[in-house]
Amino acid sequence: MRFGVFLSVICLLVLWDTATGQFPSFGRCPDYAPVSDFDKERFLGMWYEQERYFTLTELGSKCTSMYFERRADQKLYANNGIVNRFTNVQRIVSGQMTLFGRGTTGKFNVRYTNTPIAYDTTFNVLDTDYDGFAVLYSCSSIIPFGHTDFVWLMTRDRLPAGEVLQRAYGTLDKYKISRTFFVETDQKDCDTVAAPQEAYDPTEPSQRSEAVEAEQPQPEEALRKDEEPAKAAPAEEIKEEKNATE
Repeated sequence: MRFGVFLSVICLLVLWDTATGQFPSFGRCPDYAPVSDFDKERFLGMWYEQERYFTLTELGSKCTSMYFERRADQKLYANNGIVNRFTNVQRIVSGQMTLFGRGTTGKFNVRYTNTPIAYDTTFNVLDTDYDGFAVLYSCSSIIPFGHTDFVWLMTRDRLPAGEVLQRAYGTLDKYKISRTFFVETDQKDCDTVAAPQEAYDPTEPSQRSEAVEAEQPQPEEALRKDEEPAKAAPAEEIKEEKNATE
């Protein structure tokens, strides 16, 4: 009985990791070393997702991207952009980046907080040339018998050249990462529409005052002035202009 409950819990954990974007495997997390002499400043900017392991959370999505930035408070942030392929509405999931150690290796953690439940993801930059491609890897242990993997193949260009992808594939081969379960990210027709605006709440004083100001009518004098037709010139002025022309 206890073994059955234990097995059920393990299966639920595996299903959860698969649903949230990771691929389950047996054994411990592989010892993949991130790039050394990591230049975090060159790594900042926009990256477009080209291929990844299958995940239910990105089902029905397209045009996925990651934008790394240093904000005014000098802290680093990661912004994941995902576009709904049916509505073309983009949602952004953001979190603060924390580099491991002294920040000299390509390993960092991102704590995403603008989601219903905050969560952390640790990334290892297995390889990057900063200008063309980057291969990101994440792994979580499933005690006591396995782990879950996730791999992202990112590029600087939304539609990269074939040689850029080949260099990234070389990194996957180097670490013996199988592409069998990779799925391609659709990066075509990526025009997005604005997300729906927050609804107006008439019971909220601040929103009510803003709405009243926005709807304030023009002063009556200004309205009358706009509506008054142009007055005809007096007859004497017309006569003087006629004599002047003769």
